Amino acid sequence: MSLRTQKLFIHNHLNSRQVSGLFLSEPTENGQLFLSVELPKEKFDQQIIANQIIRAVSEYFYQSQADNAESALEEILQKLNQLLPDLAPAKVKNWFYGLDLIVGITQKNEIYLAGIGGGNAYLFQQGKISQILDKNPKINPAKIFSDIISGQLEEGDALVVSSDALFDYIAKEKIRVIAQKYSPDGAVKQIETLLSTVPDFVSFNGIFVKYASAHDLEFNPPIKESPQAAVEARETQVLEDEIKEDIKPSPKAIKPGVKTKLVFDKSALQNVPTIRKITWVFTRAKDFLRRIALILKTIYFFFKKTYLFIFSKKFRREKEQELLNQSYQKLESKVKQFNSLRTKKKIAILGLSLVLLIFLQSLVFLTEKKSEQNKESSYRDTINQINITLNEVEASLIYNDDKKAESLLLEVTDLLGKIQAKSDPQAEELALVKEQTARLLNKVRRINYVPEPLEIFDLSTLQNPKEIVQKNGQFYILDQANLYALQDKALSVLTPLANGDSLADWPNEDRLILHNTDGYQVFNLKDKQKENFSFSQNTQNISIQDLAIYGNNMYVLDKQAKQIFKYPESNNTFANGQAWLKVNLDLASASSLAVDGDLYTVLDNGQINKLNKGNIQKFDYHQPYPQIGAKAIIKTFAGAKYLYLIDPANQRVVIFDKAGDIKDQYTSLKFDNLLDLAIDPAEKAIYLLNSNHLYLLAINE
Repeated sequence: MSLRTQKLFIHNHLNSRQVSGLFLSEPTENGQLFLSVELPKEKFDQQIIANQIIRAVSEYFYQSQADNAESALEEILQKLNQLLPDLAPAKVKNWFYGLDLIVGITQKNEIYLAGIGGGNAYLFQQGKISQILDKNPKINPAKIFSDIISGQLEEGDALVVSSDALFDYIAKEKIRVIAQKYSPDGAVKQIETLLSTVPDFVSFNGIFVKYASAHDLEFNPPIKESPQAAVEARETQVLEDEIKEDIKPSPKAIKPGVKTKLVFDKSALQNVPTIRKITWVFTRAKDFLRRIALILKTIYFFFKKTYLFIFSKKFRREKEQELLNQSYQKLESKVKQFNSLRTKKKIAILGLSLVLLIFLQSLVFLTEKKSEQNKESSYRDTINQINITLNEVEASLIYNDDKKAESLLLEVTDLLGKIQAKSDPQAEELALVKEQTARLLNKVRRINYVPEPLEIFDLSTLQNPKEIVQKNGQFYILDQANLYALQDKALSVLTPLANGDSLADWPNEDRLILHNTDGYQVFNLKDKQKENFSFSQNTQNISIQDLAIYGNNMYVLDKQAKQIFKYPESNNTFANGQAWLKVNLDLASASSLAVDGDLYTVLDNGQINKLNKGNIQKFDYHQPYPQIGAKAIIKTFAGAKYLYLIDPANQRVVIFDKAGDIKDQYTSLKFDNLLDLAIDPAEKAIYLLNSNHLYLLAINE
């Protein structure tokens, strides 16, 4: 067995936002060369530069006289170091930072490669993913390529070299499974199948290298993987006082014949335990009262002096003069002492003072230097901790543990908020870490930024478009004057509807539900006729926030009545309605509902409720960040895999699976007035009505 190589290249030259190029040579004695180059589109033609790079590298390779692959790659990189500065356009500042270039050679089971910019190189082994190429390294224009990465592949190992787009649309773990199960040719075909619905402005540029195995498969469908989930003396000391009582000595014997006299000895009273205790109490009381008196005296003089200082100008002048006199007397005394010294002592004191001043200055300098070192050490420790945490994030992402990864990234965000850069290199490093953290956080939260959403129709001729329905491959759009049909990129009026403000689909029927100031109407798409119907069939239904039809039953959200009403179909319209909600649920801030067998409502505080047969169902959905804002609209349909929600307050589209996990989030500066959405029946695209624009948003597989 040996290394097998295949290239993945999906690129629309006209619509792509990148200039992209890929080259894979024929096998030679010095191995097989591969090269991937990507540049941003500029006003000048960067495709010429990309072609020059590919042509030059291929010529260097075929003309090389080196005796092995590593030496051949070294020669190529040396010549690229000379060529690229000459190709760099003078009018583009920092042109090198927009260049993504990876060059490599495979020989037998060995790989040698080098790269600059944002390209990716991942080694896929059994159950393990390793990034072997540093992204966005610092570029020295004098020596652009400096290091070569080399290694050997074992049987079944695969190396994938690609731009960011591949890993943005397909998870690395899924690519690992495909790359290890299939041959490079089969893996590329499976990847191309997965990317078939991606808009053509996205380019995919990659090389698949694998040490072939006898178990490699060809042309089998990709494996779908299931996500995984994960799991958060008082001491007392007793002092005992022991009172030791003096022992009275025995009285001496009185000699007979000696006269005695009665004497009162005061000191003897101290040997009486009771007298001694009383004396101890009075002594402590006297000491306590003396302390209290001292405290009161100090407080008295403090307030007296404060009062006099505030209100007595004479007292302030006296204190000021007293302080000046004391200072003058001390200074005069020191001067007299200095003048009385001999000249040698004066010189010695002055010299000592100078040495002391220099010492203090040095001490201040060393202290500041030590402080800077401590700050540098603290900064470095924090950065190391951040890098360790980011590695844990990568590990969590491999096992699809998004919640743990998000928690770790929030810890990194807190750490980044606590450190400050003290130099330009630190500022650059900190900026890169913040950018990486923000990118990973968006990835974990499934936030995809769409700089330029694909516009499929300009609705600027309409008067204030309001709602949209997609039905039978055709769009129906309501503005304040008419109901329009959009088909084959042509807009036509179906029926006038003055002051129209609501449009809803009647699934499985060629009918739409319309509303204006005259009330609600059923519009028949076949004969283009309208038939009025009234919600007065249930007098409790006093207002209508939103409605949806499922199984030919119409469900109406009444936020004023805090109720959902169900109206059954009857003679091409709807019969008397009944209150459907059986529990007490505050719907005062509900903005939208959707039905697919279960019924979902979304409130202005971002809460999503799931209901079935009028009762609340458990729905532990993953709360997006930031929280869903007011006036959100939720939609789904029977058999749909996902819930679709537009969040105008945050210029965002959120897609949940039916278990409540976030599949994807999309945001764009262009989403400045999201009004309504329609879902492709195959769930491959979302159609967004934003002001006078109809956008298409491709759904990631």
